[in-house]
Amino acid sequence: MAKIEWNESLSLGVAELDKHHKDILLIMSLFLDALQRGQDEDAISTILSKLKEYTLFHFSAEEAFMEKIEYPYIKPHRAKHVELKNKVNSFQYARFRHENLTPEDYKELISNWLIEHILQYDFKIVKYLQENKNVPENFKDKVKADWKKVKAKTGQNETDEKAEPEVEPDSRVKDEKEES
Repeated sequence: MAKIEWNESLSLGVAELDKHHKDILLIMSLFLDALQRGQDEDAISTILSKLKEYTLFHFSAEEAFMEKIEYPYIKPHRAKHVELKNKVNSFQYARFRHENLTPEDYKELISNWLIEHILQYDFKIVKYLQENKNVPENFKDKVKADWKKVKAKTGQNETDEKAEPEVEPDSRVKDEKEES
């Protein structure tokens, strides 16, 4: 079975974003498993639609988080989100056109974009948080309010996830400068 698994090296130390990444990997694994087992087109399309929906929710939440911490590289990060949204759309289009992609082809495409995105872009958000001494005192209250807004917009309720992301230092964050 083609499977993509979460491991702690992907953890950002931001509970809310880590949960989203775990959920995206789970949905991707369900999609790959459905392909591998030859499930009917409706079942596969449903899972792929869920992947698209959840990815859009995650990007909205992550962008709201970046805005609240005044992340200086939000523009190129958003551009990457657009690229990843287009990738998910291309999966749906490939399925619609009945292109012959194997589960391993999808696994390579999916895992590459998600894992690379986490390691190359999302870790830089954490690095910025660790280095930035100007995070406002009421930062947690602002972020908590934003999570509630994003959840309300996307139909998630308060019991689905923690309302307030937790941020922990992470020594694995690289020192590379992000291009703007």
